[in-house]
Amino acid sequence: MAEVRIKDIDEHEIDTILAEDIDFEGFLTFKKPLMIKGKFKGEIKSASALYIGEKAFVEATTEAGVVSSKGKHKGDILGHSRVELFSTAQVDGDITTPDFIVESGCKFNGNCNMGGSPRKEGVQPKQGLQPQPNQGLQPQQKSGESAASTQPPGQQQGQPAAQGQQQKPSPPQAGQGSQQK
Repeated sequence: MAEVRIKDIDEHEIDTILAEDIDFEGFLTFKKPLMIKGKFKGEIKSASALYIGEKAFVEATTEAGVVSSKGKHKGDILGHSRVELFSTAQVDGDITTPDFIVESGCKFNGNCNMGGSPRKEGVQPKQGLQPQPNQGLQPQQKSGESAASTQPPGQQQGQPAAQGQQQKPSPPQAGQGSQQK
């Protein structure tokens, strides 16, 4: 498998750089590419490119045309064109973008949405499947259908079958099955 390499940007191509000694808090908007090398906390909104340096720490809700990170980012990211995470990047938050490039070694903790509308809590997956406790995805029941059990005999609904073992039917309880005289 080929190793992913993201093209490194030359700092001379960037109009504005927040240097390593800058600790900025607030709402940041810009029209030309910007690089953060220091600390930023707040909200970022731009149609241009945002570059996060290797020693930078950004704690923000971020929206930009391109988000390219080598540093730490805490918060959700919306990249209208692309999000790039270099091997040194650490992201804790959800990412929404049509193009997501990740180098091996980066740390990403969150959800990624690459098309359609962002997923909301409690919304069921499409394709007629819904999660069942301890059973993974199962076909959705159409209204009016009875819940037919596909459980092995003797296993109660909602209990997973042990892998590699056959389930033995439980012995008949009083009042069930045939009685010997």
